[in-house]
Amino acid sequence: MSTSAIGGVPSVALRAALQLYPARYRRERGDELAEVFADTTAAGDRLAVAREVLGLAVYGLRVRLGLTGGSAAGRLLALVAPMLAGAVAGATLAAWLTTANRVADQLAWDDSYGVYVELFSRPVAAALLLVAVLLGRWTAVRGSAVLLGAVGLYELVEAVRDSSFDLWWSGYVGMAALPLVVAALLLAAAPTDLLPRPDRRTGALALASVAVGGLLAAAQNWDDTSFPVERGWFVVMLIAPLLLTFAGLRGRVGPTAVGVAVLVLTGPGCLFNIWRESRGISHLLPAAAPTVVVLALLAVAVHRVGRRTAVAVRGSV
Repeated sequence: MSTSAIGGVPSVALRAALQLYPARYRRERGDELAEVFADTTAAGDRLAVAREVLGLAVYGLRVRLGLTGGSAAGRLLALVAPMLAGAVAGATLAAWLTTANRVADQLAWDDSYGVYVELFSRPVAAALLLVAVLLGRWTAVRGSAVLLGAVGLYELVEAVRDSSFDLWWSGYVGMAALPLVVAALLLAAAPTDLLPRPDRRTGALALASVAVGGLLAAAQNWDDTSFPVERGWFVVMLIAPLLLTFAGLRGRVGPTAVGVAVLVLTGPGCLFNIWRESRGISHLLPAAAPTVVVLALLAVAVHRVGRRTAVAVRGSV
């Protein structure tokens, strides 16, 4: 691959960006990428060159991780995106509205700027996310989701640090914060060219997801720290969407997308509540280990049935 015509610093940046691509991809298309890069940045300033390098690097990561528009994972994430964005917005707003009295009490004691930022950063970002997904503005969706994810990550890091790595308090904060972080990552990873265009169907799907997200947030009782919680309910909320994702082993993307979106919201909260009701890992293992084995065997069986069905269909054509 020749990059001498590009110049010193851009050439170094280009080679660094190309290292993110799989080796085979670099061998097959490295020269082509270098030529396109040279053409697009020939008359550009440093900002334009940096933007092109960033674009190459991001796409290289997509290719390496299998998240392009031509991959199964990319198609799945694009289908999940409107459901996940709507559900996260609904869950965040519902959780905040259920604590409105606490917000009012806290502002009565301290109405400083920092408290306003702490109390309203989540609902404001969630409202922006809601509007963006309903309008089908995916750049705004990603920006709002990343903002929510940053808020969630900050709260989780603060909880871990302030509690000196206490598992109970970190898990309690994490069951509301982790879905925001995971959702931001998944929405950022969804291939742009496959994201749905704004239309009535996408808007209706997002709006329905907002309602479902709000109901899931209410069902998990974010602020319930009492014992005992209804462990069976949380087991159902964890396993039911997990079983939906098994549909992907048979090539059915729709149910898998629903399962992934629900798992992002319910997974952390369900795992935490199951753990705390079990009084620790040692008490949880006798029931959890057989369940994991059964689920793994079920996944293998579904995958084999799917392969046999696909072979039979191809044979009949």
